Amino acid sequence: MIDLPIEGVYSVEERRAFVYEYMLAPYGEKQKLLRERGIPDARLRRWKRAVLADTLDHGLEPWTEGRVDMDETSAVARLLQENAALREQIAARDAAHQRELEQRDEELGRQRRAVDALGKAIELLHPSGDAKNSAPEPAAAPDPSQKSPE
Repeated sequence: MIDLPIEGVYSVEERRAFVYEYMLAPYGEKQKLLRERGIPDARLRRWKRAVLADTLDHGLEPWTEGRVDMDETSAVARLLQENAALREQIAARDAAHQRELEQRDEELGRQRRAVDALGKAIELLHPSGDAKNSAPEPAAAPDPSQKSPE
């Protein structure tokens, strides 16, 4: 059972949820539900027509009466259950994906720390600082004061 606000301003989701709750209410409980919530029959009919025509999100109200028989009510109940099950599957898949991303981030962090440690070890092996530049040093220019052996 959903709690609707007292002031009579209902969001689209609250209206949709109430229509489904009303449709799924057992015979003899529907009018009691309307009285408890203070929702007039005419308002419920407008909401129900919009929900069944899938125009509630757009604020449009179809002209059809929108009567629903027991078979359709059962179908709506089944579809709502399927929808809830699919939402749970999506949430579980999203959670698994998030865990996988976190594991990859941890592994990437370990690899970055290893690369950093190796870089520092290489610098320690070459105290002159030459380890930072992997390019070979250019050959020294010949000294003109020395004669070449001929």
